[in-house]
Amino acid sequence: MLDGNPVRMLAVSFMLPPMLYPQAIQIGRLLEGSGVDLVTVSGRFSNVSEGSNSMGPQVLKNLQHRLEFPHQAPLSGLAHRIAMRVAPFYGRSPDEFVRWSRHTAIHTCEWLNAQGREIDVLATFGEPMSDHLVGLQIKKKFGLPWLAHFSDPWVDNPFRKFQPLANLCNRKLEAQVIAAADSLVFTSEETRQMVMSKYPEAWKSKALVLPHSFRAGDFAGNQRVSDAGDIVLRYLGNFYGHRTPFPLISSLERLAKTYPELLRGVRVELVGGLSGWMRWHPAIKRLPPGLLVFRGSVPYRNSLELMSDADLLLVIDAPAKTSVFLPSKLVDYVGAARPILGIVPPGASDKLIRRLGGLTADPSSPMDIDAALSSSIRNIREMRESNAPWGDAAVRAEFEIQRVATSFRSMLDTTMQKARNG
Repeated sequence: MLDGNPVRMLAVSFMLPPMLYPQAIQIGRLLEGSGVDLVTVSGRFSNVSEGSNSMGPQVLKNLQHRLEFPHQAPLSGLAHRIAMRVAPFYGRSPDEFVRWSRHTAIHTCEWLNAQGREIDVLATFGEPMSDHLVGLQIKKKFGLPWLAHFSDPWVDNPFRKFQPLANLCNRKLEAQVIAAADSLVFTSEETRQMVMSKYPEAWKSKALVLPHSFRAGDFAGNQRVSDAGDIVLRYLGNFYGHRTPFPLISSLERLAKTYPELLRGVRVELVGGLSGWMRWHPAIKRLPPGLLVFRGSVPYRNSLELMSDADLLLVIDAPAKTSVFLPSKLVDYVGAARPILGIVPPGASDKLIRRLGGLTADPSSPMDIDAALSSSIRNIREMRESNAPWGDAAVRAEFEIQRVATSFRSMLDTTMQKARNG
């Protein structure tokens, strides 16, 4: 409440329900749980059907008004791929939604003028980072208290391939957003430290941490039925770039040779997108028939069912010295309450899995992967009769939407208080 009246928030996020993307589902869940009156600014792909199978609500319960602006990529097909390779700024400053951000900022400011600017707080959510550029223009024109939420790092993202000129541009854009926002929110402490390490101490003080969340009700009624038949290990998500399934596949190949009895009755399923060259790699052909199964992408609701029905859930990340990423998929795994094995570098995901009671192995250490995978399978055989929720209950509770949304609301209140105090 603000002076006895409900807080009214303008939320800028290209991805929102009913889109099917994890970002849309996560941010929609957070906004609905915040308890504020919502005005949203979101995108619409002009050439892609969004469908209507999102787990997030079709219309957020606290939504008062929705501004939606279409996005059309300037190039497509081969021209788009060539431009991404050779054009210094195309799709990189900060991303392919920059044109969308320009016309969205103009029209949103016009709407705010017409509405008499009856907004108490502004929140923007990147990815895409162009969302923050919309917020930057609104902040400059109206001076609204501004919370900028980062689901991923921006210029420090190891998976984002910038050319030198684009990198300079992005450093300038990120610094402008960091300087202008009243509060900054990151999804892991590791991300907060990495991003803010290059900025003045005064700016670091406004950086906060808020994890992704799960909604327990999304898993209600999901019945685990894999206690008969094969032991099922599942990875849900896409592989791309340096993130490949081969640390796992190589371990399966070694174990199949040295401990074939360990893998009897075991099935490993990869659910999601996979490049053709990965699917036909020679290492896969050397595995015993039926050990590894590829399944295509599934709707979000089905993914939660597959998580709940697995004997073991897998997290696989690219080799690195450390990793700041705490993906929303891992938080959904926490909600499914099934055992987790992480083939991940030291960092945010490794820390959470260990806190829950799961095993981890560095993707650059074949010996550690073999040991962790072997132990996980043996543990499953010993505890398979139990349907009790897995994972430290206190740790799991940290990621429930009620707690995360309450923290988010507190951050909004702090943001407004900062702005009032100058």
